[in-house]
Amino acid sequence: MLKPDMTARSMTVAAFKRRLSRYPDDALCCGTFWLADDFLSLDDTLDEYTIEAAMERAQDSHDANIGLNWDSLQCAIDEVKSV
Repeated sequence: MLKPDMTARSMTVAAFKRRLSRYPDDALCCGTFWLADDFLSLDDTLDEYTIEAAMERAQDSHDANIGLNWDSLQCAIDEVKSV
């Protein structure tokens, strides 16, 4: 199973805020985000490391034409668990 580099955690609310901080507060934007509980609702056996790896996998393989959805999250979980 893949273990994310815990010193460079990019799949946190803090990291998300850092990425957004380069834009002014009144900048228009649109998006959704997923939390660990969403991944756990698909597979309650996941630990923090597997959730983070699945989040990274989902983000890296994101297709803007499809978006992130329950199916893409499940696919990311399955891929990470198979490594």
